[in-house]
Amino acid sequence: MITITQAILLGLVCGLAKSVICYTINGFNINTVIFNAVLVGIVMGDMKTAMIVGASVQLIYLGIVAAGGNQPTDPCLASYIAIPIAIASGLDTNAAVALAVPVGLLGSQVTNLVYLLNGFFVERADEAAEKGNDRGIALWGIYVPFVVRVLLIAVPVAIANYFGSTMLANVMNNIPTWLTNGLSAMGACLPAVGFAIITNLIAKPKYVIFFFAGFFIVQYTGISTIPLLLAGVFVTFLYVTFTRTGNQSLDDEEDDDDDEDDDEAFETSGEHLLSNFDILKVWTRWMVWCECGHSFVRMMAPSFCNALVPALKKFYPEKENDPHYIEALKRHMTFFNTEGHFGGGPNLGLSLAMEETKSKNYEAVPGEVIINIKTGLMGPLAGIGDTITWSTLMYLLIGLFLPLAKAGNPLGGIGPVLCLTVIMFTLGYILTKQCYNFGYSFAENMMKSGIINIVIMAASVLGLFMMGGLAATYVTVSTPIKWTVAGQTTQLQNIFNSILPGILPLLDVMLVWGYLRKHRNYFMAAILVTVISLVLGCLGCII
Repeated sequence: MITITQAILLGLVCGLAKSVICYTINGFNINTVIFNAVLVGIVMGDMKTAMIVGASVQLIYLGIVAAGGNQPTDPCLASYIAIPIAIASGLDTNAAVALAVPVGLLGSQVTNLVYLLNGFFVERADEAAEKGNDRGIALWGIYVPFVVRVLLIAVPVAIANYFGSTMLANVMNNIPTWLTNGLSAMGACLPAVGFAIITNLIAKPKYVIFFFAGFFIVQYTGISTIPLLLAGVFVTFLYVTFTRTGNQSLDDEEDDDDDEDDDEAFETSGEHLLSNFDILKVWTRWMVWCECGHSFVRMMAPSFCNALVPALKKFYPEKENDPHYIEALKRHMTFFNTEGHFGGGPNLGLSLAMEETKSKNYEAVPGEVIINIKTGLMGPLAGIGDTITWSTLMYLLIGLFLPLAKAGNPLGGIGPVLCLTVIMFTLGYILTKQCYNFGYSFAENMMKSGIINIVIMAASVLGLFMMGGLAATYVTVSTPIKWTVAGQTTQLQNIFNSILPGILPLLDVMLVWGYLRKHRNYFMAAILVTVISLVLGCLGCII
């Protein structure tokens, strides 16, 4: 029997884990079972059984990674229901595993609901940014979504545990198939909102073709983000090279004007404004809150902006009274999504460097350069981080400690997350610091050499190319419609694939993109996609 106190505690602990506060620790928890089993064991007062059951459940979730914010199943939610019910009901490990599977699948749909709801709060954070109110950004972009996310998870988990496995089984069995299809379709379509937002922000008509290039390269080849980046760099290099060859006046203009002006502008650039402690503060704020305000509309943008606030205040001491400070806040409230360590660290460091250089000579560094560099880097760096941190190092550490867990030892759950946290926090700080130092020199030299127009061009091309490829990866809508004539079944999706692979995901992104070009209402775009995709999914038109 699970008491009301235990049920509430299990719900709150699960909610905190699912909020992903303290990124490395709870990033570990949302992808795995083993450390959650330790926490369940503490609440239930039976550590040995919790670890043994948790180790068995962990085996079915090896390799689960929530790449790009997309989670196919939910090991975390499964842990806080399957393990305590197994302990209280005396279920064997096989029965616990069987219970974990449907709960995990349902949990991924709860996550989609949270990401959708957070889009409403982002609108309030935008209003705060317009006023230079960084506290308002933190309140509506992070803290309110954090509390709501905890409660949305805690309440159903507490109820499910208190009323037991019988009620849970009835709920799971009575969810109609058409509703499940609708929720799946919604999850497949909603990522298009984020990609449409950032593409709308950085796209110029002459560069739009590169979005389609990235999209169809992934559709036809299925390559991952790292080779996509290499292809993007190659395409960008060729485009910039041939464009410059055909426009020699650009070189003349750089030689005659920019060098002289920029040398004068940076003559007194001075030393760095940020100390090592300042950089550590920025990095720590990012590590604590980076996933808490995650939404389909902006992904991690409010957290990125919030992390930069202490540094931006040093760059612009007048804060709310300085329009440049307000512009910086608004600039970093644009769509951003990456892996927290390998993606967050370098992007933080480079953004700090560019913002510092811009604060000393505001017109020298266009804001679109900062946005486009972030955009170009966030996908490839996320691929590196997901591969190294979450797909390799995390499971290597789990493998090392799993024998202890199977023996009922809590060190089997504590060891992997402790090691991963220490390693990645240290590495991420080093990446942030070094990219700040490198980026500052890069920004200053870029201004002096007069290549700013080339950087804008290259960043736009590479950014759109990567956005196209990532959209092809994460927008996965398809249609299950089929019909039979004279005993032969024809699937509509196969016809689409033979004409143009990925036509439905592309149509999804293009429709949202077209809406945003006219209305620029991000939250309404998310609502429309949600309603339309849910209805079409429930009707069986898409999945």
